[in-house]
Amino acid sequence: MHWEGVFEMNEQQRAFCKILDLIEDAGCMRHVILVGSWAEFVYRESGLIEGFAPNIRTLDVDFLIKNLRKPTPAANLSTMARERGYLVESDILNGTTRLFDTSGLEVEFLIGKVGAGIEPALKTNVGVTAQTLRHMNILSGNSIELPCFEHMVRVPLPEAYAVHKMVINSQRRGKREKDRRAVLQIWPYLDKKRVSVVMAGLTRKENARVKEFMAANDLELDE
Repeated sequence: MHWEGVFEMNEQQRAFCKILDLIEDAGCMRHVILVGSWAEFVYRESGLIEGFAPNIRTLDVDFLIKNLRKPTPAANLSTMARERGYLVESDILNGTTRLFDTSGLEVEFLIGKVGAGIEPALKTNVGVTAQTLRHMNILSGNSIELPCFEHMVRVPLPEAYAVHKMVINSQRRGKREKDRRAVLQIWPYLDKKRVSVVMAGLTRKENARVKEFMAANDLELDE
């Protein structure tokens, strides 16, 4: 069931819908994964998690690019965004691309950091420069396509979404408490066996971080 058929969309949701239109029309939808808090909106909008009702307050929309060399030929997402009235900026420090719309919604692009990971950002065939971050394979390796506003949007499995937040929580500084609350809110709805499967694919250090978070917040996996 789609929210637009039942509820009147607010300004943020309308802006998010237009961003999905942009990604689709640029030929990039199957090359990105929607990560961050708006994935929670897709979980709810698609009906994947019955009874889950996230309260999306963030103006940030984050897309993880699956492969910097796809699509082929390269897309021109930044150019199309400008043509549709988005403000397109390059970060002065690392050159990462950010899109802004009139509602205040900000779109950022991420890509997994591998190896030594010296580069803070990488140019991609999506037509944007993406910030490189570690631990993104947790999300890209555990994802699902769900319907949202007449699009099929790839998002992390809810269990991977929560595990990833637990892994990076100690590094989040100003967003640490926000992410902690997000994990606690979604935790009762998760398939705990699937959480265990996601954790089995983590490194030893990542696993230790998850277990530390769970112990600090009284979270347990069902037997």
